[in-house]
Amino acid sequence: MSRVFRPTFLDVFQLNNFQLGSLFSVYDIVALLSYVYGGIITDKFSPRKLMSSALFLTALGGIVLSTYPSFTTLKILYGYWGFTSVFLFWGAMIKATRVWGGDNNQGKAFGFLDGGRGIVAACMGSIGVFIFSIILTTEIESSTVIERQEAFKYVILFSSFMVAFIGLLVWIF
Repeated sequence: MSRVFRPTFLDVFQLNNFQLGSLFSVYDIVALLSYVYGGIITDKFSPRKLMSSALFLTALGGIVLSTYPSFTTLKILYGYWGFTSVFLFWGAMIKATRVWGGDNNQGKAFGFLDGGRGIVAACMGSIGVFIFSIILTTEIESSTVIERQEAFKYVILFSSFMVAFIGLLVWIF
């Protein structure tokens, strides 16, 4: 969301570009460490359980984000997301894709994975912009930070709901 809604994200969380970059750095450091150890857990547990757990936990982080926490809490939250999205999710997703592709369809499986990720990201961003535009009743230039926070809160909650819903689908299917 901070990529699609960067100016709004900076305004409603009262951050500057350096602080946002610091949040990404916290995420990346935790993700790097998580990536190293995530493969170990992927070999011990089912991808379905790991992926659905990661999605549910990531969605819970979105609920925390919707409360507009302090910068310190945001750093913890971004580290938390680095853990949930990489340690629990990434290795399991790669394993599930490899298994799904079998011996003869690895290229197709990973092509669907990357293409699907792009399509989902584009759709989620578009729906987020649509929700934001419906909730924000004035032009963005003349809206207050409070009005933008309220509209953006719905975008965050929608995204969190969708991540949790996908977690449920992964668990079931």
